[in-house]
Amino acid sequence: MIDYRKEFIDKGYFTCVSILDDSERENFLSKIVQIEKSIISYPENKKEQDPNNPSRLRKINDLAINNKYFLKIAKKPEILDIVAKCIGGDIKHFGDQLFMKPPGGVERTSHQDSPYFPISPMNLISCWIALDDVNEENGCMKFIPGSHKLGALPHTEKWMVGDREDVCIPKDQIDDKEEVSIHLIAGSASFHHSLLVHRSGPNKTSHSRRGWAIHYMSAKSKWTEGGQKKPEFKLLRGENHPECV
Repeated sequence: MIDYRKEFIDKGYFTCVSILDDSERENFLSKIVQIEKSIISYPENKKEQDPNNPSRLRKINDLAINNKYFLKIAKKPEILDIVAKCIGGDIKHFGDQLFMKPPGGVERTSHQDSPYFPISPMNLISCWIALDDVNEENGCMKFIPGSHKLGALPHTEKWMVGDREDVCIPKDQIDDKEEVSIHLIAGSASFHHSLLVHRSGPNKTSHSRRGWAIHYMSAKSKWTEGGQKKPEFKLLRGENHPECV
């Protein structure tokens, strides 16, 4: 049996057995299609178009905040039991993204999640649920084991997603010789530390590679973005700590 806490501390990641059974996964994907086709109402500002083909989506943000069906999945005991072993039993939802990665979808260059998350300490955990089989050909994630121990690295190299400018970690800041490819069966998940250096390749196949990343934080964490209004992070398990997030 996997010692999740030890793997989280030592390597910064681990993979897990099934999170969604076939019926749950099919229902999930059916609802995503309905969101894409606007059959299910969903905030347009939470949808991101594919820069290579604006008629299709590359990402849908904040599913659990905007739809009770997805929130119920984010609260599944199978997930929260694992999260609790890694960051403690008082758990809040920070955010989530559904990565569509359609055919021809571009790579995501090396980065850490925490520099994008104004939360202290930088000790969040992400559950990445594969909605399709994930492999090298369709753009699996690649982790550098132990890289979460390096702390927050500079994200100073420009990276363009169509016309949108983003940033990534310069190659001279990381050693990717130990990089591990994360292959997953549809319905299973990987978990990773918010400081783990990771990336994903392009999708070279004729089918989408869909994965849902749910980010969890301790209810004892602090909001560090003083210039912005603090979001109302939803408590998923345990107790609130009003002086924190």
